[in-house]
Amino acid sequence: MHTVGVTDALHLCATGCGRPSPGVTLCAQCVTDVLDSLQGIAELVAELNITFTRSARTTAARIGGRSAGTPLPWHEGAGDAAFRLRSVLGTWASRLHLLYSSKLPDPTDPTGFFIPPPDFIGTVDSLTAWLLRHPQWIRRHPDAADLHRDVLDAVDAAWRIVDRAPDRWYAGPCSVDGCPGHVFGVPDAEAGSCTLCGATYNMAARRAFLFDAARQYVMTAAELSRALPVLLGVTVNRKTITTWANRGELDIADTDDRTGARLYRLGDVETLVLKKVSA
Repeated sequence: MHTVGVTDALHLCATGCGRPSPGVTLCAQCVTDVLDSLQGIAELVAELNITFTRSARTTAARIGGRSAGTPLPWHEGAGDAAFRLRSVLGTWASRLHLLYSSKLPDPTDPTGFFIPPPDFIGTVDSLTAWLLRHPQWIRRHPDAADLHRDVLDAVDAAWRIVDRAPDRWYAGPCSVDGCPGHVFGVPDAEAGSCTLCGATYNMAARRAFLFDAARQYVMTAAELSRALPVLLGVTVNRKTITTWANRGELDIADTDDRTGARLYRLGDVETLVLKKVSA
């Protein structure tokens, strides 16, 4: 039986995954993990912006409970996640640039060379695009294991903010004559109530009412993953919705003009979910 020795260990991926990586720091799968995370950042940033701005609107309009001047925890989290993401991308783009970009001769410099300015700027879009153009630099960097961890951790943490379930479900406008309030309910509760007049409503009936009215609405995959539990009573992961679209099972109804995020029609998702449940 072959025993893994020092020579073999030198050719194993630096992340500790156990896969071979002869001549480079990261194995093929670990560098693919980094590139996949980078390729999903445009959608992630769009969802973070939606979470951030929606939280701000919700906080300002909230009746009772937390002060309208105090941001909700996941509002703060969206901003923190976006800052961390940009910081991680900027750090690693700079380190790769300094190590691998072509040096130009400069007799006035003690080293005889100088490093020209990078061809990226400090935005998430620019940093992500630049990193995606240099997969071999990512794979070869001596500290690529740290890059792998930093990028995947920052991206995963940001998606957790986006995917976090709301504390209360929105169940539509109040039906009491003259009441401008809105109905909310705790997830899985049988009844919800109006935030102004206190009228109570059966959440199952409200769910059916809202879903019937919303079938033509278009939403992002993350928005659908949050809406489906209350509207349809099923949980569908954001990544599952994206996978259905990539496989051609789900049509892309539109794209967001501002963020470029793909939008899907709620009724189309309902049809596909029911088809898969009954299969």
